Amino acid sequence: MKLKTLALALLAGTALPPSALGQTAPPDAAAQPGAQPRSRDSRAMGGLTAAPTDFGTVQAGGGEGTPGDGAPNPFGVTRADLGGGYMIEEDATKTRSTVTRDAIDKLQPTASPYQMIQLLPGVNAVSTDNIGLSGGNVRVRGFNSDHLGFTIEGAPINDSGNFALYPQEYVDSENISSISIAQGSADLDSPHIGAVGGVINMYMIDPSKTAGGVLSFSAGSNATFREYMRVDTGQIGDYRGYVSFSHLGDNHWNHLGRDDRYNIEMKSVYDIDAGDTIRLSVIYNDMTNTQWPFPTLAQYSAGNYTTGWPAHLPSNFTTLSNQSAYANYAGYKINPFKNVIASAPSNFTLAPNLTFDTIPYFWYGFGNGGGVTAMNEATGIGWGGLKVTNVNYGGGSTLTDNVLYYNPSITETVRPGVINKLTWTMDAHKLVLGYWLEDALHHQWGPFEPLASDGSVADPFAVSNNFALPAGAVCKSGSTPVACPGGPMQKRAAWTHTLTNVIFVGDTWTYNDKLTFELGAKQAFIDRHVVNQLPYAASPVVDLHNTAFLPTAGVRYRWDDKNQFIASVSTTIRTAPNYNLYTAYANGAMTAPINSIPPERGVSYEIGHRHQGELFATSVTGFLSRFDHFQQSTNELDPAGTGATYTGVTLDVGRLMIYGVDAEIGFRRWNNFRPYVSGELVHSEMLDNWRTTTTAKSLDYLPTKGKQLPGTPNSSVAVGIDYDDGHILGNLIFKAIAGQYSTYVNDERIPGYGRLDAMIGYRFDDYGWAKKPTLQLNLFNLTDRVVLTGVNSLANNAKATTGTLGGAIAASGTPNYYLGQGFSALLTMKTAF
Repeated sequence: MKLKTLALALLAGTALPPSALGQTAPPDAAAQPGAQPRSRDSRAMGGLTAAPTDFGTVQAGGGEGTPGDGAPNPFGVTRADLGGGYMIEEDATKTRSTVTRDAIDKLQPTASPYQMIQLLPGVNAVSTDNIGLSGGNVRVRGFNSDHLGFTIEGAPINDSGNFALYPQEYVDSENISSISIAQGSADLDSPHIGAVGGVINMYMIDPSKTAGGVLSFSAGSNATFREYMRVDTGQIGDYRGYVSFSHLGDNHWNHLGRDDRYNIEMKSVYDIDAGDTIRLSVIYNDMTNTQWPFPTLAQYSAGNYTTGWPAHLPSNFTTLSNQSAYANYAGYKINPFKNVIASAPSNFTLAPNLTFDTIPYFWYGFGNGGGVTAMNEATGIGWGGLKVTNVNYGGGSTLTDNVLYYNPSITETVRPGVINKLTWTMDAHKLVLGYWLEDALHHQWGPFEPLASDGSVADPFAVSNNFALPAGAVCKSGSTPVACPGGPMQKRAAWTHTLTNVIFVGDTWTYNDKLTFELGAKQAFIDRHVVNQLPYAASPVVDLHNTAFLPTAGVRYRWDDKNQFIASVSTTIRTAPNYNLYTAYANGAMTAPINSIPPERGVSYEIGHRHQGELFATSVTGFLSRFDHFQQSTNELDPAGTGATYTGVTLDVGRLMIYGVDAEIGFRRWNNFRPYVSGELVHSEMLDNWRTTTTAKSLDYLPTKGKQLPGTPNSSVAVGIDYDDGHILGNLIFKAIAGQYSTYVNDERIPGYGRLDAMIGYRFDDYGWAKKPTLQLNLFNLTDRVVLTGVNSLANNAKATTGTLGGAIAASGTPNYYLGQGFSALLTMKTAF
């Protein structure tokens, strides 16, 4: 076999999770428009070590056969997938739900990954806009997105510092083959150190073996326009590939800002010979969007959806001596960002029973979250542990101005990594040995830049005109005068180096073709080194070292050809976010950083049943998860500060228990209809009272024991109805979410809501060079209700309360919420060629 030396060289290095490896296989399907006979789904991920690309080939540039016989049309639609593409016949020993091209193709082409999985059980996806460009948020079984892992083509894409996700920056929907979610825990070989709540895996389509491509144009409400083009090379010797370009832009429906995104994506496949394949995927994103206001409950009730953000600056803005009233001007709430994600999931057969899989990857990101700071000449401003005064920021004749400076929080990330996996098949055993190595460097800083002459932001990326203190500035550390530092003034300046080493081993044992056992374990070594470069920082250098042994086990019993029972147990870890290692209380003395939280640890249990019959398939799973040192982001009263001074931190809030039931049912095609229904019942309970500080600055505990985890609806239900006869196509999508608390003491709550979306379209026959030209109209929020859909910013307690020791505890803040958009529409014209 060719290139065996290359495989062995890569093996000596490091690289790859089974969730992005393996040859693809065409999906099974049935052949008649009535009730379809059942066939084993080749896309099921059959265990801890299953190859993640085993979801099926999508011939992007064209297919063969009649749509509905299992062969994909030019857009990857088979008309055969369960529930219209919201379900596959899963074989894993744990819960996993998958969305395929059949469903993705009928969503708006602008859909974010969160919107693609919104109907799956346990998923609570929210967004401030209908098309998905704002990103939004997702919670799964109560876990926020920063407790979930996310991979694209096997590469982890969470923020390496705080595990945040930014779904608006990822793959164009036409290039997505499937997206799945493992609710509850990461897989044995998942490359994550913060995924205690589950993992989302996204896979791009493989290039077509036939030269061609896809063109798509969309226009809709709020001046939404999108252009997309993909070109496939077809098979050229052992090589095939594609490259795509897209632009998406829209105005905010609240008239406060605009979003624009440019994407370039490519994927190449080099088939060396049978069993040896090299893939390379590269995604480039260049996006500038405007942040959204998040109203409080009182503001929403009063109809104040913009929360008072000014839409324009006054004509005399630059001459105002006090500009602080315009700090929330929408033009300052920008979020420019550029990033590159590269991944090379590749497979090599070293011997008939020995394979080597590898995923080298690289992630680069640079951008910021916008924002301004009021530079008060009279009172001065803080710079690290210094108080800076006697500076003329506005250029006036006296030091009495309060002027705005652009002051974004910038992040630059360089994140290379590799995951290697050896798989040895021996009789009824499949043994796996793997190693994941990642070396991430995270640079975060916050320069100050004067605004342009008209009051606008001169340089959104803030790299051209950073402000440095002039001669004559006065700096004090506490009450002691000190020399002012040179260089640009910063509101933050930190480097985080995170080195991750994970070794994993597993065995899948199949007995008598009915009983499958999966056992595995991984040993994780996580090292963070943080350097805080702010002057007079409380702790300039902080190191964190976490190690964890994480066993996992699963079993599947196939009762007969239609029914199977599953059970699993998984252990998880989430290391502390990096900002906790350099965040300091905001008082003049700069007390020690809030860095003393241990890693979050959890154990999750699942037991369930799957039915995969001729008419429909079902999955029902009961789950129970218990966590120690549960990490939650909140506001903490500074015990040494003056007055009620709060700092945003992540705290160890003790123990947490979550249990419930997930269920889904997907129907096979019947008279061209394919319904899908899912639901969840979940109970969350915090098992400890939180340590906190009273208004008298004494120790006490918030009464959180027995309270529900905020942002966790007790129930949800989703219904999708798909229709596709090869020409006429459409769907209805309904999701209902129960009410949810927004504070940890459960003293504020928003009501539940329901939402109905629809799509109608027509797929024409081939005409000349155009293959299956299609018109598609997506309609959002048909009832046109503008409602609060989820919690954006939680609070400890929205109202003053009494601690368990009797102390008075002031309200820690007011929660704010995601506000869903009303009715809108998007018309798309697309064709393959």
